[in-house]
Amino acid sequence: MFWLAAAALLASSFSENEGLRRVRAHLLIEDVSSALSEAESLASQYPDSLEAQKMLIEALAASGQEEQALSCWNKLTFHKPDLLYDRNLLEELAWGVLKKGTQSTQYGVRLAATIGSFLTRDTKAIPILLKMMRDSNAVIRSVAVQMASAFRDAPLKDEMSRLMQEEKVWIVRLEVMKAAGLLKMKELAPHLQTLIQSDKTPMEEKQIAIASLLEMYDRISMDEFKTLSSSNRAGLRHLACMIATHFQMEEAKDEVIRLIQDAHPAVRIAALNAFGMIYKGKESDIAAALQDSDPAVAITASWAAFLIDSPLAEKSFEKWLSDSLPENRRLAAAALAAVGKRGVSLATKELKENPDPYVKINLALGLLGQRVEVKSCCELLVQFLESEKRMVMIDQKPNPLFEIIAPSQVRHNDQIPNFPEAQDQMTRLSLVSLLALVEDPRALPALKTFLQRKNWGVTGVAAATLLHEGDDSALSVVKQLVTDPDPNIRLQACLVLAMFGKDESVLLDLQGAYAGAEHEKKLVILEALGKIGNTQSFSFLAGCLKEPFPILRVAAAAALIQSVNR
Repeated sequence: MFWLAAAALLASSFSENEGLRRVRAHLLIEDVSSALSEAESLASQYPDSLEAQKMLIEALAASGQEEQALSCWNKLTFHKPDLLYDRNLLEELAWGVLKKGTQSTQYGVRLAATIGSFLTRDTKAIPILLKMMRDSNAVIRSVAVQMASAFRDAPLKDEMSRLMQEEKVWIVRLEVMKAAGLLKMKELAPHLQTLIQSDKTPMEEKQIAIASLLEMYDRISMDEFKTLSSSNRAGLRHLACMIATHFQMEEAKDEVIRLIQDAHPAVRIAALNAFGMIYKGKESDIAAALQDSDPAVAITASWAAFLIDSPLAEKSFEKWLSDSLPENRRLAAAALAAVGKRGVSLATKELKENPDPYVKINLALGLLGQRVEVKSCCELLVQFLESEKRMVMIDQKPNPLFEIIAPSQVRHNDQIPNFPEAQDQMTRLSLVSLLALVEDPRALPALKTFLQRKNWGVTGVAAATLLHEGDDSALSVVKQLVTDPDPNIRLQACLVLAMFGKDESVLLDLQGAYAGAEHEKKLVILEALGKIGNTQSFSFLAGCLKEPFPILRVAAAAALIQSVNR
């Protein structure tokens, strides 16, 4: 009580402007308790001052007293409705909610606050991300690392370096390696090279480490390249092939061709990829690889043979397309689809004769890319979407160049609820988008069938997949569903248009659907409103800051900050 009385006495000796300046100074140095004490005294001394009342709201929000801040804001806006559009005050209210969210004992709230802070794209997110990179929960740490890679601030980079050395949890390590490449943190290159060289490092980690190193390199000398290509470590030889491809090093051709006969299958595949994309040498260079004991190597060699017009290519592909193992048939179909126009004749023949539905669907994707057999391929797509009851995925493990539609082997991921189901839906969405791309009239009913899945809302990631190819054509299909009689389909269509079309015409529809929506749908609606970022959402989103569920308050705060900053 003594300190509050002293603060009030001091405040009384200052003018209003001086009092405002002092509160701002306390807030600047993050002395929130002193800022709040002085702001309360100032508001008491100048009860009719709009600036003093606004400063009190700002201090309450900064101190984590979000409910009191919102109560004061509601009273103030009742008499001063223009404050409903005061961007600075709204932003301070929202940041107060996000900062409090990071202190929650609930994992979901902290995770939502982390993501929400990132979505604001504001520098105020940096200390929050730094804090979350040190969180006790590994999932939150991994998400925070992903978000931090979009910033280039020194404190975040320092934390990345620490995590690279000390982090023990696999999912976090992977994200740190990816971030190191995106941020071009060359000081971490030796650590990444050590991971590549180690026989104990899983292949997925090695691939990410290689990709990160490629992001760091601006160029490489031939001497450095030969050191890598001649290393006794398969990981470094693999890296050499990737570097040759990345920089299109014509002078490395002989070394890469030599590595087609390497002892390690991953190196052979990487060398064949470089051969096919860059070097296009002689048939004799890949003749042995066509007979390789590893199916992925032999199929990759078949792809490369097609690119140099080798007569051996078609025979090799025919063998693999009728192989007894379905995974080899699927890989061969995806590789043939990746050949391009040279493979059209064989792909057309196999499309008609091959009995394997997964071979057919992979071939159809390649032929649609060439705009060949469009009607037949669309028929296959529609039939596949309707008849295939198993979950499906896009597999690139055998060779990153080939995208294989295959039965799902996706495992549960703690970072994404229902991850296998989400991957299945995104794969199916990509097939629907192809129908829209070639203007097949069945794209609309196929999309409606997808959107009727009430147990799975269209998330940002899934909508991104839908619009990955042919954005305009996909969006035009979605727009036809905004007036659909099914309210679930209408809402889903509005969400897609908002998130990736930033279509302001669906703003009122989304706000109207919010009250009756399920909890998960409410989260997605708030995210969509933030993507649109319109002044008409200010009062609605501010009202959502009073939601009884902390996760919804955090989502509304993130959307509000995005909106006021547009």
